[in-house]
Amino acid sequence: MRKSISILTLACLVTAGALASSGREHEALARYRQSQMEFREGNVQVLGPLVKGLESAVARSPDNADLWEALGNAYMSKLGVSYDSPTGPGALIALAERARSAYARALSFEKDNALLLASLGMADMALSSLRQDGPGLMKSVEEMNAAILRAPNSTAVRLTRGFTIVNLPVGIRDTAAVKEDLTFLLGVAPGGRPEDVIHVLLGDVYAETGALDDARREYEQVTGASRFASEQARSRLAELKKGAVSPASIGAVRANIGRCVMCHAPGTDN
Repeated sequence: MRKSISILTLACLVTAGALASSGREHEALARYRQSQMEFREGNVQVLGPLVKGLESAVARSPDNADLWEALGNAYMSKLGVSYDSPTGPGALIALAERARSAYARALSFEKDNALLLASLGMADMALSSLRQDGPGLMKSVEEMNAAILRAPNSTAVRLTRGFTIVNLPVGIRDTAAVKEDLTFLLGVAPGGRPEDVIHVLLGDVYAETGALDDARREYEQVTGASRFASEQARSRLAELKKGAVSPASIGAVRANIGRCVMCHAPGTDN
């Protein structure tokens, strides 16, 4: 599952608005938001300084939940891009542990925050996958499910669970939950690239579970705003004429889920 967890840079997609802060805390959160926007547009170089700045900020303000959440998001973003580097498994596990600890610290201050609980589950899934910890993996899914129960209409919470557990093998995944989350996201998507990508993701879930007519329907709804999604949809429709969508094709999109530029790069594709 190592490759599938490489997409877990979802923090760049579900960043919550920071609560009111003042002074240096406010400045640190402002820098965080700017850096995350740059990262969403493809600049991975901002992550190192971002992490260091937030580590300093939480050292100065250890009771600020927003700063701990931002640090957890930054660690998850760094973890995602680290899979493509020669970083060893020990370093990846350390990053996942730091992300988990940061989210847990934030949650200790805001116990009813559904997004923090979902983010904790996301980090736990990354950590459990790296450790090949089956019980830990199931616990991470339970955390994300609990977050949905707390905030069923939260786009950020749905995005976190749906884009995370879709990477689990079909045999142990709650496919109904994934369909529910992706369908919800289609209902709130702003159109354009994000909607195209979600149609492909949902179509793939149908395809790998044998619901080929439903898969075809989703692929046919791709508008072409995303060149990447459009190419994937065309290739899948061609594959369906021969019988099925290949796992390799499905994996090609899922490997890019957490790469924010897939939906958020400047400009438009078409």
